[in-house]
Amino acid sequence: MPLIIPMPCHGLHRRPVPNHRMVPMPAAARATLPFSAAEDAAAELFGSLRQQLGQVPMAFLDSSDHARSPAPHRSRYSILAFSLGRYAHTADLAQDAFGWLAENWKYDAAAPPQVPPGTEQSQPAFQLGWVGWIGYEEQARLFRATHAVVIDHHSHTADVQWLAGDPQAEGLDWVERVRAAVEALRPAPALVSDAPGRPVPRLEQFSLRDARGAYLSKVRQAQRQIYEGNSYEVCLTTAVSGRLRGCPWEVYLRLRQHNRAPFTQFIEFPPRPASPAEAILSTSPERFASISAAGTIRSEPIKGTRPRGSTPETDAAQLADLYRHPKDRAENVMIADLVRNDLSIHAVPGSLRTERLCAVESYPTVHQLVSTISAQLPPRVSRARALADAFPPGSMTGAPKISTMEILRRLETGPRGAYSGAAGWFSSTGACDLAVLIRTAVLTEVPSPGAPVPAALPASSAPPALPGLVAESAEDRPQTQHSLGMTEGKRFGGEAPAWDFHLGLGGAITADSDPEAEWQEIVTKSRGVLGALKAVFPHQD
Repeated sequence: MPLIIPMPCHGLHRRPVPNHRMVPMPAAARATLPFSAAEDAAAELFGSLRQQLGQVPMAFLDSSDHARSPAPHRSRYSILAFSLGRYAHTADLAQDAFGWLAENWKYDAAAPPQVPPGTEQSQPAFQLGWVGWIGYEEQARLFRATHAVVIDHHSHTADVQWLAGDPQAEGLDWVERVRAAVEALRPAPALVSDAPGRPVPRLEQFSLRDARGAYLSKVRQAQRQIYEGNSYEVCLTTAVSGRLRGCPWEVYLRLRQHNRAPFTQFIEFPPRPASPAEAILSTSPERFASISAAGTIRSEPIKGTRPRGSTPETDAAQLADLYRHPKDRAENVMIADLVRNDLSIHAVPGSLRTERLCAVESYPTVHQLVSTISAQLPPRVSRARALADAFPPGSMTGAPKISTMEILRRLETGPRGAYSGAAGWFSSTGACDLAVLIRTAVLTEVPSPGAPVPAALPASSAPPALPGLVAESAEDRPQTQHSLGMTEGKRFGGEAPAWDFHLGLGGAITADSDPEAEWQEIVTKSRGVLGALKAVFPHQD
């Protein structure tokens, strides 16, 4: 049977999504401050602001490998974003996230900024906008960033941004607050410590979505679909779940210390009347897609990984094996071809480029095989639509995308949720940058016995989080006690806060895959997150 690759159809028949009534935003204001060259200064700054601001949606889009990256341009900026004051808004979407973005991501594509050729990646493209995640099934949680700090790790400066003219935030001098926090930074902060008396996060009540035997059976079923001509490659996933006790920020600091990467991210949302508190803790090395203000869309799929060797000789051998191995190269080429197809849908004719094919990038713990594909979008094309037609990330589906997603729907016994979707930012300039949510823990708060039930309060009666600053806009954020606005402290009689813990794991299945080796790859991939928390993969036969 010949293999036919259908054109992606995501978004072609979308139902219009009603535009939520939101207060129009005023102009953004900016100021530049000098910033520390210390490797972890941005994380220390975010921790300080997080503690001060309390229960507001916030995100730390963290180039945690900036001091050691093999691709410095990719890890140049870290973004600290917050949603507070009159113009704060949070969107909890059950479906059709890109349809919602098409209505609410505002930018002027008709007049993109003039950027000298070859300098796009040196421009701080983020200028407020939307921040959050979009799940595999196109559910999403996004917040409007009203205040931000963009750290330039090359020039050692901080671009401080805020919405001017917010009467609810007049008591918050954002520049002076950031300046004071920057001046208080330590020369070499020790962000992670197991010192006596310091709370240590712990994982318990582990379970696997698929025991070993069940997963091996699914690998063989995927191969049968490949033999029958329904797919080239099936990116099969499973999950580890459990209960975590501790502070999400503490957990994240441990993850980033063990797994520094260009797209590490910490995104947290306070509880709302219909939604519990949530935190996304990601150490992703992979870019799903970026769009520059001038309209260049770029994707960098990863397929193929080897651990670093313990000696220079074994390390070089691992790199060479990855670069030459036919299975890894075949996987990467298939996904690169899929991404070319996705980006070609809206590309200016002649602009589609494969900038790199099967290039090896070396990180502290792994070598990875990466390709880069880019294209130019016409001004008239909706950028949300261009992203929708490339979603989900091809490296997390397989190829051909549509038929393989149907195979995955039958094989996988639970929704993926945020895992294998994308997270990042959408700027008012029309630029965006989204990472694939792999190597990612998703935490959902478990209400403690005796804790107050979230309930909406009128904005006028909600106590301000800071003098002159309300905790939420007119959408009425509930004022409940929970751990997001706390440090590592315990609550409710000294018991550490509890969170449902979800860690998605997956691998690419091809015709010549060894099912047992695929299972071992799942175990290996879990170690980056579980090892940082001193936990062991819960083997079940």
